Amino acid sequence: MNAATPAPRKPEVHIHVVTDDDASRISAVLEALGFEVIRQLDEGHGSARLEWAVDRLTHRHHLTSRESEVLAGVLDGLDNRLLAQRLDITRATVKWHVHNVFAKVGVGSREALLRTALQLGRLDEHWAGPHEVTLEIE
Repeated sequence: MNAATPAPRKPEVHIHVVTDDDASRISAVLEALGFEVIRQLDEGHGSARLEWAVDRLTHRHHLTSRESEVLAGVLDGLDNRLLAQRLDITRATVKWHVHNVFAKVGVGSREALLRTALQLGRLDEHWAGPHEVTLEIE
């Protein structure tokens, strides 16, 4: 392949789901089969995006339930003091869990963790338009 030849196109399938539970189940199955799952939400669904990012990072990096709670707080912009208050644990314990989350996700800062969460679902710039298949699951 030379520089003028575009990268091969990867096929895309779009599945429309109505509930977050359905989306989570379908995502888990597809990821277990080795597919990349990209979730697109309508504007104004910030809390759903946050929950989805936490769910995906927890699943991909085998975070514990406490690490998942800490991840959610970090992505929500809480500092260690506020996280400790929210979770009713000490700041030292929060710091330990934040360290574990960073290590498991492979980042070194809150900013890098946020960037990783924001990049979940980004399309590769060389992908073509979708081969769309829409399924209504109710």
